[in-house]
Amino acid sequence: MAFEFLTSRLVLTSAQEQEALLYLEKHRVLDLLVHLTSSLLFNRPDKPRDFLLNMLARIKIAKITAVDFPYLMDDSNLVSMFEIMDPTNQGFITPIQYREALKNLGLLGPDEVIGEDGEVITRDEFRNDVNRRTLQMWSAF
Repeated sequence: MAFEFLTSRLVLTSAQEQEALLYLEKHRVLDLLVHLTSSLLFNRPDKPRDFLLNMLARIKIAKITAVDFPYLMDDSNLVSMFEIMDPTNQGFITPIQYREALKNLGLLGPDEVIGEDGEVITRDEFRNDVNRRTLQMWSAF
């Protein structure tokens, strides 16, 4: 996810740097920062600090209540994304398209493998799985 992308070219020279990187990975700090930054750039609020503080507060509230997490992409965005990948309106996408969409959304685990010869993915399966993965990601914070 974001951690691998942001750290793939780092050259760690000391044990302290390696320890710091392990800490960031363990607590998914870089993933959180990437999602906060994406939301910030998507919304472009007049008061970015207030927006970020509000996002963090909403994440905290969502963790302790039944309130929804602050999603960057709602169902209409997911349907639009699916339709872009399915321009002939067949009602499905291939596993390769699905894998790339999950990568682009930052929802594909670093060791997760989605085979190229699997069954096709329908719009509802795509939407439900992206929502499930997004909830799982937010819950980790």
